Amino acid sequence: MADILPIDGFITLDNIINNFIISYTGPGKLIPDAKRTEVIFHARRCLQEFAYETLKSQMRDDATLPAGIGGVTKYTMPSDTVIAINILRSTTSGGTTLTVPMTRTALTIPIDDFTYYIDYNNGKISFKDTLAGYNIAFNYLSNALTNDEYALIPKLAEEALYSCMIYAVLANREGTDPNTLQRLLIEKIDKLERSKSRLIFTNFT
Repeated sequence: MADILPIDGFITLDNIINNFIISYTGPGKLIPDAKRTEVIFHARRCLQEFAYETLKSQMRDDATLPAGIGGVTKYTMPSDTVIAINILRSTTSGGTTLTVPMTRTALTIPIDDFTYYIDYNNGKISFKDTLAGYNIAFNYLSNALTNDEYALIPKLAEEALYSCMIYAVLANREGTDPNTLQRLLIEKIDKLERSKSRLIFTNFT
C-alpha cells in the first residue's frame, strides 16, 4: 500500500501498533514479550470497542433483493457490519411508496414478508422469496476502522487505545496480578471517557 500522507490531528492504526510495541513491550517493560500479531489483534478489538463507545459509526446500505432459492432471497451484508440495527422495506400501495419496518426472526426461512433471519457467520440476511425485487434499507453499526491498519484515528483517542490494548493483552494471559488488572481496567475506562468528552467538543463524533 502507498504511504499515507500525514494529517494533523490523526494517527494511523499501524503507527499506534508500532508505538505500542516500542513503548510497552520488551524486557523490563509492562509486557515482557508480545508478538506483533497479538498486538494487532487487540488493537483492532480495542478500536472496535472504542468505536462503540466514542466513534459510533452507523451506516446504511440500500439494495434490491435478488431472485429467491429454496423459499428465501438473500442479501449479503457489507463486510464492515458489526450489528444490524434495523431493516426497512419499501413497498408501493395505491401509487404511494411506503417504508415498512421489518422484524427479526429465529427461523432460517422467514414466515412472512415482514420478517428476516440474520446469519452473522456467513454475512447473509434471509427474507421470504416473495420479496425478490423489493428494495430494502439496511442500517447497521460499522467496524470499518478495524479492518485497515492504515485507517486514520484521531490522536485524541491514542492514549485511550494504548490503555485498552495494555489491559486486553494482560487480561488474556495467565498469572497476571488481579490488582494490576483492576488498576489497568480503571485507567482504561477513565481514558476512554476523557477521550470521548474531548472528541465531542472537537466535532470528531
